[in-house]
Amino acid sequence: PFVSIKDGRIPWQLKLTDEDGKALYPFLIIDWAEWTGPIVTESEAALRADYFPSEDDGMDGVRAGLTNLARKAFRRELHANEIDRYLDIVNQEIESGESFHSAVKAGMLAILCSKSFLFIIEGNENENREKLTDHELATRLSYFLWSTMPDKELFSLAEQNVLHEDAVLQQQLQRMLADPKAERFAASFSTQWLRLKKVGMFPPDAKLYPEYDTHLEQSMIGETQAYFAHVLRNNLPLKEFLDSQWTMVNPRLASFYGVDVDPVDKFQKVALQKDDHRGGLLTQAAILSLTSDGTRHRPVHRGVWVSESILGKSPPPPPANVEPIEPNPLDAPKATLRMKLDAHKSNSNCAACHRKIDPLGFAFENYDAIGNWRTTEKISRGQGADPLVDPSGELPDGRKFADAAEFKQLLVDD
Repeated sequence: PFVSIKDGRIPWQLKLTDEDGKALYPFLIIDWAEWTGPIVTESEAALRADYFPSEDDGMDGVRAGLTNLARKAFRRELHANEIDRYLDIVNQEIESGESFHSAVKAGMLAILCSKSFLFIIEGNENENREKLTDHELATRLSYFLWSTMPDKELFSLAEQNVLHEDAVLQQQLQRMLADPKAERFAASFSTQWLRLKKVGMFPPDAKLYPEYDTHLEQSMIGETQAYFAHVLRNNLPLKEFLDSQWTMVNPRLASFYGVDVDPVDKFQKVALQKDDHRGGLLTQAAILSLTSDGTRHRPVHRGVWVSESILGKSPPPPPANVEPIEPNPLDAPKATLRMKLDAHKSNSNCAACHRKIDPLGFAFENYDAIGNWRTTEKISRGQGADPLVDPSGELPDGRKFADAAEFKQLLVDD
């Protein structure tokens, strides 16, 4: 067994010693390990040959190496005499007594400190044009789909000034999406669009949700990212984001959802049944948990998320000094959060917006703060049995729904 105390001692970790500190069985403790290099791969060696001259090559070799580095770092052709400023740095370093290696390194570092490397720059203050150059187009494509700089093929097509042609652009788009680096786009775009960085921002209360842990949290995020990637790779229709008969799960999430999956620790496509109460993005645990606060679900926040992320409409901010929702009195019947919200929005200042927002969140009342399916809402204070949840609602245009499944179908129909 492998045990790490990097994040502190965890209660259920394997016991290594008895009460007297004697080992229960042989074990090895590693405090730290160190590798020394350089360990240079073939690709790294090729890059060094492109960028770093030998001392025998003299300043001509330095110019060639810095030019290669600058063209890739700046993602464009160099301006006239642009490389000279970096050659001057190398010469100054050599004159001050630095070694050839150190002087060239200073020139390379100066290139990597340039705004042309650190920022994506488009346009030119000295000319008025409406279209991107091919180098600018290559940069947009590459950072959008790969989250990194253009490769040799994109650079080559940009230099030939053919990248903007429709047929070439389409071919490059397909090539880039087929490349494993496109997984970065799927993860980055889905994270930004759906606000997945908020998952776990309010860690769920361990007493209320004992099944929640870091592995489950990462599995929730992984499902949404893998789902987006599958829709993208297979060019599925946009309505799959709203509702579907499948999802992507690993064994940990499958156990949480109560679905069967091969016991291989990777995300797999699984067919969903009606009783699974899943399908599409809106009923995924990541989405449902990011709109919660760690102790309870928040219908209003869920409604705002649907409005902004799915419908593309940002509701106005709430008015100042709105009274918070009071906790359930100990001597009163237990009330769901929805019941309290209905009373809360009797305030005329709140009602107009809440009529548009709340139904979008009430549709998911069957899901608790971590996205678990439920039919009753657990209420710690008050009298009587835990009340049944009510996922029904009416959209501003008058269309009614009974639950999340019907709500999703209304979105699909639109």
